[in-house]
Amino acid sequence: MADIKERLRIYEGTLEYQKHKGYYKNGKFWTYKDSMGYDTIGYGHLVLKGEDFTNGLTPIEAEILLAKDIEKAKTSLRTLNLGTLPRDIEDYLIIMIFQLGLTGTSKFKKLLAAAKAGDREGMRRESRDSLWYRQTKNRVDDMNNQLDWK
Repeated sequence: MADIKERLRIYEGTLEYQKHKGYYKNGKFWTYKDSMGYDTIGYGHLVLKGEDFTNGLTPIEAEILLAKDIEKAKTSLRTLNLGTLPRDIEDYLIIMIFQLGLTGTSKFKKLLAAAKAGDREGMRRESRDSLWYRQTKNRVDDMNNQLDWK
């Protein structure tokens, strides 16, 4: 299984994909509107109030920003008080928080209860019964497939 960073690069748009879309040109990443219309840059970084990317981001800066966003998602996961989780479930929830934020992820009460119980099939079932799934079906299908089949 690929690590979280690599998976997010794929989910958020590889360098090749971003070149194709015009989000990466002249050696830099540039802001674009995500599927919800929010300014985004690099590998899925939501541009926050006060952040200025008018000069673009170098690939190294995009990698650093991705690492910071992953750490932020890990910290957010700890606030959900789910206890010690198996690696596949923890990775799943970190990626989910990265995409939906802590507030969005917190709305998935049954999925989080299934995660806490180690019920991977319950997680799959709850994820498929959501707007999140309908909006990003391929990503969620891949995430569900990355869960260990126990």
